[in-house]
Amino acid sequence: MSIITISRQNGSLGDEIASGLATRLGTEVISRQYALDNFYGEINPGTLDRLNESAKFFQTALPGSQRTYADILVERIRTMASASSDSNLIVLGLGGCMILSGYPGAVHIRVTASEETRVRTIARRYRITEDEAREVITIGDRKHKRFVQTIFSKDVTAPENYDLILNTDRLSVDECIDAICELSRKHDLRARLARENMAYGTVNHQTRTPVFKNETEEEFARILDMFNIEWIYEPKTFPVEWDAEGNVTLAISPDFYLPRFNLYLELTTMDQKYVTKKNKKIRLVRELYPGTNIRIVYKKDFNELVNRLKLAGGMQNNGDNS
Repeated sequence: MSIITISRQNGSLGDEIASGLATRLGTEVISRQYALDNFYGEINPGTLDRLNESAKFFQTALPGSQRTYADILVERIRTMASASSDSNLIVLGLGGCMILSGYPGAVHIRVTASEETRVRTIARRYRITEDEAREVITIGDRKHKRFVQTIFSKDVTAPENYDLILNTDRLSVDECIDAICELSRKHDLRARLARENMAYGTVNHQTRTPVFKNETEEEFARILDMFNIEWIYEPKTFPVEWDAEGNVTLAISPDFYLPRFNLYLELTTMDQKYVTKKNKKIRLVRELYPGTNIRIVYKKDFNELVNRLKLAGGMQNNGDNS
């Protein structure tokens, strides 16, 4: 499930990216035209013209209602996002990144390009001169900015509104779609783990940057990378024992989670007495959190794996030729 908002400069190929992304994900693009056709029921031509021409008119209440056109726009898009657990949602323009700001499953994209690239694109698209294309871009950019400023009191061009900014001066539409899909997939994975933590009572330990506790963990991460196995470092903690007051007295934070296999791995290269304690924790996780796939990687298994990779030339020896 992907929730993606796309803001774009005129002529930056943002519309083409949204269309290609919708085809890739098997969904529709929620654009201004989609909103006007589906969110407000029957609209008379005069009202439709005013909605197309004036951002301020979106703040007008609908006939017989206290809710404005902007209120309904926000409500409908948020409802669609909340209902999209089994489907995908793409919002093009409309201030989508403001409407779904802070929404855990959403990624916010801004598509830009240099003025030179945009002018060429618009001139070719509408078969007009470059001077005429430049005027089209100026008017379009001004209207986009005014709409978001009027409805949400935000600057649509501010980079902090976005998770990813794509410059199409050198990136193709397909390359942009690939980048958005991969970002959305990984972001959705993090959001899913966070939801599971809330549902199952585990502790969310996902961080922006992994900080390994020892060289063994760092080396194991490199091994996973060599095999192109996606991993997340210590994403959660499983409480497994509590005292009489409900305080956690024993817990385990598996070192790695492998999304492709839905598998948690705990490394152990320690003495047997510590291994015994870890085995107890693993057993309790399986009992208390049914369906959790978790296992220990023992010292012997780890060393054999490292040696096989070294023999195959898959790991550097860090300059030690002895």
